[in-house]
Amino acid sequence: MQTSVIRGTANGTISAIAYAELGDITSSQFTALAAMQRELNADVRLSNRQNVVFRNLTEEKLRVLYDRLDAIGMARPGAELARDVVACPGADTCNIAVTQSRGLAKAIGDELEAQGLAEVGGVRINISGCTNSCGQHHASDIGFFGAERRAHGQSAPGYQMLLGGYVGQEQIHFGEKALRVPAKAAPEAVARVVRRFANERVAGETFRTWMDRVGGVDKVADELRDLDFFPTPEENPNFYIDYGETGPFVAAVGDSECAV
Repeated sequence: MQTSVIRGTANGTISAIAYAELGDITSSQFTALAAMQRELNADVRLSNRQNVVFRNLTEEKLRVLYDRLDAIGMARPGAELARDVVACPGADTCNIAVTQSRGLAKAIGDELEAQGLAEVGGVRINISGCTNSCGQHHASDIGFFGAERRAHGQSAPGYQMLLGGYVGQEQIHFGEKALRVPAKAAPEAVARVVRRFANERVAGETFRTWMDRVGGVDKVADELRDLDFFPTPEENPNFYIDYGETGPFVAAVGDSECAV
C-alpha cells in the first residue's frame, strides 16, 4: 500500500493513488469511488497517468480507503511503478491512429510482470498510436509512437522508441529517438531498459540522469539493436498482425475528429 501513498512533509498531508490499469474503470467502480469520496470527505482527482488520487487523508482514513479499494479491485500497487503504462486509445477507436497502442501497453505490462520488473519505480512508460502526442510519449522516460513499417514486401506494425523525456519543476526535456522496433519486439525492449536501469542506478538517481551517465540514448539503444528485425511472414506471421487483431496489419488512417 505504501508505494501508492504520498506524504506531505510540510503539513502532514496524505494522498493515496488508486491504480487503474490502462485507465480502465467500470461504472460500478466509479459508483464505489464516489461513495468513498463522500464517506472520507476527500478531494478526488484524476491524474495524467490515468489513475485516481484521493487527497487530504488521515492515517485512519488511509486504512479505510485501502479496505474500500481492495473490495472493488483497485488496491493493487501499481501507480507510479513500471507497470503503470499509459497509452492513448490507439487504433481501437481513433481515426488517425496507426497502431494498437493499448494492446502494446498491455503487452508491456505483461512482459514486465513475467520478468519481475513490474514494481520497479522511477520509470514512466507512455505510448501513442501515431506521431501525435496524445499518449505523452515525448515527455516520458520510455516513450513509443506508432508507425507503419515495411518488411519482406508487407506492412507491419512498428514503433519509434524514445528515451529520457521528463517534465520537471523548472524544465522539460523531450525524449530522444533511440531506435525503431517491430510492435511485437517493443515489450522486450522495454524490459531490457528497465532491468538495466534498476540494476545500475544509484540512490535517488532519475532515469534521465542514469541515461546520461551511462553514455546517452545511443549507448542505451546499442543493446537493443538486435530487436529491430522482422522475420519473414512464413517464419513468424505474428510480426505482421497488430495487438488485438486477427488479420494482416493495415495502416487505415481516416480524417481526424476535428476535420469532419
